Amino acid sequence: MIISRGWGILAFLIPITIILLGISFFGKNGNATLSILFYSLIIAGTLTFLLGLIFKKKSIKKHDLYFLPLQIWGVIWLIIGIIGAIYA
Repeated sequence: MIISRGWGILAFLIPITIILLGISFFGKNGNATLSILFYSLIIAGTLTFLLGLIFKKKSIKKHDLYFLPLQIWGVIWLIIGIIGAIYA
């Protein structure tokens, strides 16, 4: 069961969408590489963080997934992407 409030589900939908777009546009014969995965996570983390900031300013309602706000999910995806891009 996914616990989310407001637009918190976007914390998972944005990375999945960006990864699929990265694979479809930059993959070789439809296959993913680690660099595509990690660069997609960097982009998704940035978008999620910015979207979380916008939602926090514009609405009174909370937007979180598993009790973590969208901004925190953006930072998590960004850190995973940067660490993976360095070591991949």
